[in-house]
Amino acid sequence: MTDRLEPKAILSCNLLGGESYALVNNVDEYYKKLESLLDDIKRGKGETCDYLYFAFVSLASATLEYSLNLMLSIHCFEKYNYPMYEKHIKSFLDINFAAKIEITPEIVSDGKLTIKADVPTLQNLKELADKRNKLLHNSKAVKVQTFDFPDTGAEIIDGCVCVPLDALKDDGILEFKLELEENVITTLTSKWCVRIGNAIQKYRDNIVTPFLAHSALKENEILESSK
Repeated sequence: MTDRLEPKAILSCNLLGGESYALVNNVDEYYKKLESLLDDIKRGKGETCDYLYFAFVSLASATLEYSLNLMLSIHCFEKYNYPMYEKHIKSFLDINFAAKIEITPEIVSDGKLTIKADVPTLQNLKELADKRNKLLHNSKAVKVQTFDFPDTGAEIIDGCVCVPLDALKDDGILEFKLELEENVITTLTSKWCVRIGNAIQKYRDNIVTPFLAHSALKENEILESSK
């Protein structure tokens, strides 16, 4: 486990007296709640706790995005005076979640470091971002789907649909296969939550905590020098 030497706040003080600024770090509160939720999921059994999987997607996404936004905010807070901070931070916060996971280390290291493209951590967290979007922004989840229906040789006779007997089973049932897309909420499992939770922890240990503790990053198992 990585030592957590993270400041509770970053201050910009007017030493002559007057308006000063504080950027508060609440990241640990998010991770404590995420760890508690994961513990509950690990202790649960099958369908008795499957409602927690949806909660995990929401809290895991919120925890990771808060971490990224805090890193970007500290980067701008330390680099620019307060009025200019507001101008620069907005463009960073508007980056979509999946892209923010990948490029935040590059931004806060001034282009010196990047996440290794082939590390499972990055792929797992992009998977989280994709499921988060499909679950919480699910306007496309309800849709008409297409499927293949077999040729039964049916005919219209005297206004009735007539299906040949040889197209039916012995009990008179017409059998066909209905293959439809699985809804994202049914793809969530305990094992998936644990895998994503481990990826978030690795991202925190190698990127979030080092930056919050030192306002700097260095090469490690998931970060490499930009080519």
